[in-house]
Amino acid sequence: MSATPTVTVLMTLYNKGPYVEEAVHSVLAQTFADFQLLIVDDASTDGGLDKVKAILDPRIRILESAVNTGRAAAANRGLDAATGDYIAVLDADDTMHPARLAKQVAYLEAHPGVGAVGSWACVLHAPQQLVRWPADDGHCRALMLFGVPVSYGLGLLRRSTVEQHRLRCDAQWRTPGMDYLFMLQIGRHACYANLQEPLCAYRMGANNMRHGRDERDDWRLLVHETFRFFGLPASAEELELHLAFHGQWAEPFNAGRTRQLWAWKNKLAALARERGLFSGALFEAELDRRWGRLFHRFADHDLGAAWAHLRCSGQWPADRLMYLLKTTLSRWGGRKR
Repeated sequence: MSATPTVTVLMTLYNKGPYVEEAVHSVLAQTFADFQLLIVDDASTDGGLDKVKAILDPRIRILESAVNTGRAAAANRGLDAATGDYIAVLDADDTMHPARLAKQVAYLEAHPGVGAVGSWACVLHAPQQLVRWPADDGHCRALMLFGVPVSYGLGLLRRSTVEQHRLRCDAQWRTPGMDYLFMLQIGRHACYANLQEPLCAYRMGANNMRHGRDERDDWRLLVHETFRFFGLPASAEELELHLAFHGQWAEPFNAGRTRQLWAWKNKLAALARERGLFSGALFEAELDRRWGRLFHRFADHDLGAAWAHLRCSGQWPADRLMYLLKTTLSRWGGRKR
């Protein structure tokens, strides 16, 4: 490692003791040698910090906090302390592929207009299960109202972009999503990209430290903040409808509510066109995709909602009509029994 490393690998740590050693060793095993691993401990109480301190490697630097301040504030301390030309982020319960840094550094050096490059991810211990992100800036921007364009925990950030525009996480944001909001900021100043291969592994399931939250409440907060970020006008009811495009809703969809969602979809597409947001036609294609995949969920719970979905779409695909027929017959059969 040089006096000023090419890459600072930023890892925030809070009570992920069972997993942090595996995460750290995956960083130390990188084929790209010129990095520093900066671990920001946010007052862990489970012995995780002691496990890190027991790994004697000069490439590890530790920042400790006497009190727990939250993930966003801890990330900001790491961003303040980073010295590398690039900042790679890794969650303390995930792992990275040995070639991750080498491939992402090579990409950013070859593409000076890109401020953040991510990758796909696989599920830890189940590498055939892939989580994918689009390759180019246009398709990434088409996702911005629905999810993160580059996953924070998979990203390599250009530090000059982060520092020139003083990009930081909202330290007051204490629920999931601070990484999503942070990554949206980068898009104001630079392009996005994602390498089309899995370079990190996510820990998912019962042992995931993020598991078990009520996603609907978290998404409700995020949707509100995202629309505020882009300055898009939306009523409380429209924001509640928008949750359906994240696969979340509190009130069941019937025919009337499905028609309201269709109207909101068209209004949102028009807003994006007027303001030149989200890559235009690519955004509308993403809207159509998310609208389309709601059909089967509607059909499984309310046949009226499914018929309204078809009428709004103006299309009557044979496979969907057959699905409705099978669903209807199944329900009739259940009633007779």
